[in-house]
Amino acid sequence: MERVKIMKNNVELSSDYEINGFTMAIIPVEMEGNLYSKVLEEEGEIYVSLPPLKIIEDSCNFYGSSFEGRKQGTKGISGYTHKPPIVIDPMNDIFFFPTASPTNDSCIWISLHYAYEYNKTPTANTKVMFPNNTIVEFPISKSSYEAQIHRTSLFRAKLQQRVNRKRSNSNRSLVATPGIMYRLRNSKDLQS
Repeated sequence: MERVKIMKNNVELSSDYEINGFTMAIIPVEMEGNLYSKVLEEEGEIYVSLPPLKIIEDSCNFYGSSFEGRKQGTKGISGYTHKPPIVIDPMNDIFFFPTASPTNDSCIWISLHYAYEYNKTPTANTKVMFPNNTIVEFPISKSSYEAQIHRTSLFRAKLQQRVNRKRSNSNRSLVATPGIMYRLRNSKDLQS
C-alpha cells in the first residue's frame, strides 16, 4: 500500500506505518482533538495519522497475526495479562511493551531493543536515551519501566526457548510413544 502524506498544523502526517527493526517508540500526540502518533526511528521522527494502538494492531497483522492473538500468545507463554508485552515480529526479534494499559490513550509503546539506557527524573518520570542521541521523558516511574523491560525480556526468553526446543526436537528421526522402547536404525540397515 502506498503511504499517503497529508499536512496538519504544519506537520506532515503519514497515513500508515508498519513497525520495523528501526522503530524505537510510538508516542501518542493530540492534534485538533484527534489522537495520532509520533514514531521515533533511528533516523528521525514520523508522524502518523493513527493512534499508537492501531499501529501496533496493523503491524501485528502485517507480520502474520492479530493483536488479540499476540496478547493470547503472551498470556499463554508468560501468564502476563496486565500491560502485556507484544511480539510484533518473532522472525526479526521485534518486541514492544506498553507504558500503560494498551487501551489508554496515553499509552506509549517502546521497543525492547532500544529500551536500555534510562534514568529517573526529578519529577519521578523516566528519561530514555536512545542510540541516536534522542532523549525523551516518559510519564512512567523508573521502577515500572524496569518492570516492563524485565517482563518483556522474560517473555522473549521463554518464547525463544520454546522455538529452540521445537527446532531441536524436529531433528529427531521418529516420534516416540511413551512406554514403548524403540531402536534407531541407520539407512544402511534399512536397505538390506
